[in-house]
Amino acid sequence: MRVTEAMIYEQTTDRASAALAKVAKAQGEVSSGLRVQSPGDDPQAAGLLVRHKFDQAQITAIQNGAQSAADELNTADSALTSVSTALAQAQALATQMGNDTYTADDRAAAATEVDGIFKQVVGSLNTRFGDRYIFGGYSDNQAPFAADGTYQGDTGVRQVEVAPGVYEDASVRADVMAKGVGGGVDILQTLTDLSAALRANDGDAIRASIASLQAGTNQVAAAQSQVGTSVNIFTSTVNTCTQQNTDETKVISQLGDADVMGASTQLSLAQYALNATLTAASQTLNLSLVDLLNK
Repeated sequence: MRVTEAMIYEQTTDRASAALAKVAKAQGEVSSGLRVQSPGDDPQAAGLLVRHKFDQAQITAIQNGAQSAADELNTADSALTSVSTALAQAQALATQMGNDTYTADDRAAAATEVDGIFKQVVGSLNTRFGDRYIFGGYSDNQAPFAADGTYQGDTGVRQVEVAPGVYEDASVRADVMAKGVGGGVDILQTLTDLSAALRANDGDAIRASIASLQAGTNQVAAAQSQVGTSVNIFTSTVNTCTQQNTDETKVISQLGDADVMGASTQLSLAQYALNATLTAASQTLNLSLVDLLNK
């Protein structure tokens, strides 16, 4: 078969294009630090990269959600500590004023103090985390407790994912903890009743409030225990996700990152091969032209 100038040109161009493509690929690896820049570079590795990057994104979402939940519950714990302290103050007053040696004026002054405690408790129960009221259930865009102690939230308990498809409570039911729904004590009503008993100089009613205040304190303690358990779970989730993220990053790096030294070597070799190809092409085309002119 006769080799024509067109065939020589086409073959030379193909070789040069192939060499140029190798240079471009090597340059891409060196500049980006990535071995797999497109599925065609390594189809199997590219598929694994997609899966691991998806897993890492899911892990990151769970980690962020768990961290936010832990932070919010820590805020809730501080608010509940404030409520517990306030109830202890009210119980101490009730115990003190339950002694009939105190006068009506003494008890009236104590009633004013209890009113202040009531406002403090309502304020703590209306604590916000960011733009959300944390003791309102799903109804978290308005203060869950009115000034008179009426509960305006709902019975919802927010949940946050701690593993794919696994959820943990991220809030407490304030209607149970503060209002005694389900057979407990309404701590706000108990404070209101104590204030009224003090103003009425009713020793029996004052003394009767002590047990209710203790029961209310126990309710708050139970809620704090629940919060503490959830915080531990979310904190553990964050730590686990941190390690999983590190592991996924290593796998992704192993699958897709370029060996910098190796890529640099390949780039040098590819550039050398390209130069050699272009030099040979130049010589071949010149010889072909000379042959043509000598005919």
